[in-house]
Amino acid sequence: MEDTSFHPEFLGETYRRLGIERYPACRQFVVQHLFPDTVRLLLILHQCLPIDTVIGISYSGSSDAVQSLRDRGIRVLTPQYAELATTVSAELTRCVEECRTNREKLVIHEVGGFAIRAAHEPQWIGEDVILGALEITKQGVWVAEGLDRLRIPQLNVAQTRLKQTEGKLVGEAVVASLDTILREMGYATVGRDAVVCGYGWVGKGVARSLQQRGMSVVVSDPDVVTLVDAAVDGFVAQRNLQRLAERQPAIVIGASGHRSIDAALLDALPDRCFLVSAASKNHEIDVPHLDALTRVATRVHPHVMEHRLSDDRRLYLVNQGYPVNFTGASVPDEIVEFLFAELIMLVPLLMSGDFGPGIYPLPPEHEALAASIWFDLR
Repeated sequence: MEDTSFHPEFLGETYRRLGIERYPACRQFVVQHLFPDTVRLLLILHQCLPIDTVIGISYSGSSDAVQSLRDRGIRVLTPQYAELATTVSAELTRCVEECRTNREKLVIHEVGGFAIRAAHEPQWIGEDVILGALEITKQGVWVAEGLDRLRIPQLNVAQTRLKQTEGKLVGEAVVASLDTILREMGYATVGRDAVVCGYGWVGKGVARSLQQRGMSVVVSDPDVVTLVDAAVDGFVAQRNLQRLAERQPAIVIGASGHRSIDAALLDALPDRCFLVSAASKNHEIDVPHLDALTRVATRVHPHVMEHRLSDDRRLYLVNQGYPVNFTGASVPDEIVEFLFAELIMLVPLLMSGDFGPGIYPLPPEHEALAASIWFDLR
């Protein structure tokens, strides 16, 4: 593991100021990206909520982070992404049964909503065991919103102002990572057209960063009010996907959190267009449809596959359709850690028992404390 002496101790200071007690009759079940900053978060939380199992998300993280947790005696699993949901379901079922046998409670801590879905579908398994869930991402909030009946409180930092701040920097990290790849391929973005599908917090950062690199940026979003926002920000706002393709973009980036680069758009894109995801998981690009169109696939860079289609167009898929910012350094640790500080704050809130089933963002007064600690130590 890296030397962490350079990093301000945001997380440790947050933990100390809150005076969080230990909850010995409770376990923590974790689904996370495993980076050095995540290790720091987990080791701090392990002091108050002993970790049962950590399941790492395969398209992100580092082997050093995994080993560091294992060296502390923490059980870590790293399934392939295709097996992630199945692994989470099986491990969560086991963990719930062990907690029930030992008369312990369980807290879910995750990104992406994998465990909260597994707890509810195909049937609810957490009766009298699962106290609630702590979530970092909008994807996880959307999963909870989509359940037929949410049985537990989900407390999140995905709907806070600091998360919005982080989203802008995620957009910058997406473009910086893509720029590194394209430079290694000898490809210049300046003077070319780009399309950004989705103009949320991340999409805004992506669009601005592309513009700063000399690209003409067109924005698409299903919400017409959001498109007005994009137009006022100085971007070309486009509602019609076919019109997007007519602009002959060199790069299309999906930043919606849903399927945005779909079959219809793939069918219409020009030759030599790059396909990029800026959102978590692998939802943005219809990769199965791309595979069905492909006559020959050739790796042209460690992170880029050329798909030569049956009509002889070439489309370049970046990072297999997973978020491009995970190919290199993403958002700086000291930015991510003010979100992790917020997540630490969720623990005593959840354990207070004051929340019924539902979705709850961190209250603004707690968010102000996280921001204050960040300034104090920076």
